[in-house]
Amino acid sequence: MKFATAIVATTVAAVASAQALWTFPPEGPCVANCTDSVGKTFFPFYNDVDSTGPFFFTSLSYTFERGTPTTIEFMSAAGTCMQTCPMPEQNAYRASYPLKLKWYQDNKPAALARRRL
Repeated sequence: MKFATAIVATTVAAVASAQALWTFPPEGPCVANCTDSVGKTFFPFYNDVDSTGPFFFTSLSYTFERGTPTTIEFMSAAGTCMQTCPMPEQNAYRASYPLKLKWYQDNKPAALARRRL
C-alpha cells in the first residue's frame, strides 16, 4: 500500500510540475471561443486554459492525439469555427500548434498516452 501511495504521489507531482510549464499565450478570444465551445460538445468539462485543472490534459488530447477519430472530428469542427476568426488569431494558432503539440507529447501523463480516444 505504501508503494502504491508513493507511485500516486510521484505521478501527481510529475503532472503538476509539467502543467506548471504551460506558458503559451492565448491566440485570441475568437480562437479560444472556438476551441472551448467545440470542446464542450465533446467533453462537458473541457478546459484547455487552466493547466492546473484536473481535465487539462484530457482537454488537450482532443487537439493533440493525432490520427484518432475524435481528434479528426474535433479539429474539423474547431477549424471550421476558426475560419470566422481574425487572420492574426488564425496565424497565431497555426504558429503555436507545433510547439504546443511537442509540449503535449513530452508532458502528457502515461495513462493518457495509453488511452485511444
